[in-house]
Amino acid sequence: MAIKGKGKTKSRQPARAPRRTPVDVPPPFFLRPRVQAAIAFVAGVLVMILVIWVTNGLRAQHARSKTKTAASQQRTASLKWQSEVQTALGALGTLGQTPTPPTILSAIGTTIGGMQKGAVPKGAVSALTTASGQASTASDSLTKFDLRDAIANKGFDVGQVDDFLNSQTRFGDALQLYEQAAAIAILAAKDGGAQLKALASRAASVKTSADTLLKEGWTDYQNALADGGLAQTPLGPTGAPTGS
Repeated sequence: MAIKGKGKTKSRQPARAPRRTPVDVPPPFFLRPRVQAAIAFVAGVLVMILVIWVTNGLRAQHARSKTKTAASQQRTASLKWQSEVQTALGALGTLGQTPTPPTILSAIGTTIGGMQKGAVPKGAVSALTTASGQASTASDSLTKFDLRDAIANKGFDVGQVDDFLNSQTRFGDALQLYEQAAAIAILAAKDGGAQLKALASRAASVKTSADTLLKEGWTDYQNALADGGLAQTPLGPTGAPTGS
């Protein structure tokens, strides 16, 4: 029986290389989830800002267009009323410049003044009758004009609407008082007796009230023109330009 030699050693296997493990390769910077989320957030904010900017721009443009349209409509309405007033009052005398009210129906004042002195001027009844008819015609023209419809939905505020409507009312009332003053003066002229001065004084008082209403109406009228962009300086309660 053979005996193995103890001197022989087994050959060792060479060491194995370490096992390779997979290495995670990071994705490109802009493909990283957090970066993409941040980009998406910033993009959303920018889009929102752009939408707000465009919306505000459109609103501002609409507001400018609306304001321009309202101004044009207000000017047109004011021109219509100006034409009515100039036609009606211009036929009665001389239209004053701002802030001077017009001088109208001067025959009434002249004739009444003469009768207050105790004498009936020549042709008084004829002059007063003519003036009375003129006042009536002008009053009808101004009061029957549909001013409320002309200024409706034109962008005027409450105060501006009042300027227009007050001018119409006061002009109408003033002209009716001129008509009444002329009628009383006609009675005085026809009487020509003891009641002459008393009736003339009564007519003069009515005419003074008419003058006051005419002046107030003229102030309202000038303010209405200013509201519509036709006059430069609105007038105050006394008829003087505002701020003077």
